[in-house]
Amino acid sequence: MRFPSEQELIPYQPGFPPGSRWLVVAPHPDDETVGVGATLALGVVRDVAVRVLVLTDGQAQGDPELRRREALAAAAVLGVSQVSFAGLVDRQLGNQAALLVRVLRQELARFAPDVVFLPSPLELHPDHRAAAWAGQRALRWHLRWGLRFHLAPWVAFYEVATALWPNLLVAGDAVWEQKRQALTCYASQLAVRGYDRVMEGLGAFRSLTLSGVERAEAFVLLLARSLVLRPFRSLQRLASLPRG
Repeated sequence: MRFPSEQELIPYQPGFPPGSRWLVVAPHPDDETVGVGATLALGVVRDVAVRVLVLTDGQAQGDPELRRREALAAAAVLGVSQVSFAGLVDRQLGNQAALLVRVLRQELARFAPDVVFLPSPLELHPDHRAAAWAGQRALRWHLRWGLRFHLAPWVAFYEVATALWPNLLVAGDAVWEQKRQALTCYASQLAVRGYDRVMEGLGAFRSLTLSGVERAEAFVLLLARSLVLRPFRSLQRLASLPRG
């Protein structure tokens, strides 16, 4: 029996997401920084229009107004000027499914992104999985309405607390200190849990196959049309299994 080589299973060269307009869906204030902060900073340098949508108010782990200010400060460090807040109930996204899908549909129509960054459907936190599920449903709605609405060509799943099986690794060394500084803006969250240590460990782990790279961010990048009609469990399999 032949087993694929490592190079057939995971990237050995760094890459970069496509497009000039990125919508980043963050279930909570800080997910965008931990999961995709370095890539966002690099995108800004390359003149990508980046917009962050924070879905919940973060109240389950802090004061909503404070967390909003922290999110804006972190975005400024990353160079991101477009941040919106849906204000949905923290830890209850799965119980707000219809509203959540509507919020994402409206954001997709308003911003017309080339890439939608969604939390991995494998994530531990139920809000993260709910965001991935709702993102798929919102994209499906746009696909069905055809020419009336822009369908984002690409979806990029990102990881925060659960590793996925990536087909794209972005080298983050050039802006990793910027990402670190952005995370320090979330003082209220770092006082609760060591998200900085998790971020550093995951970044180092993701550099394993990239020569000369110390920190990287991982994604599963897929054509939107290839995933919007799949069952959600199929998305989970796509994110957890190697393509090879």
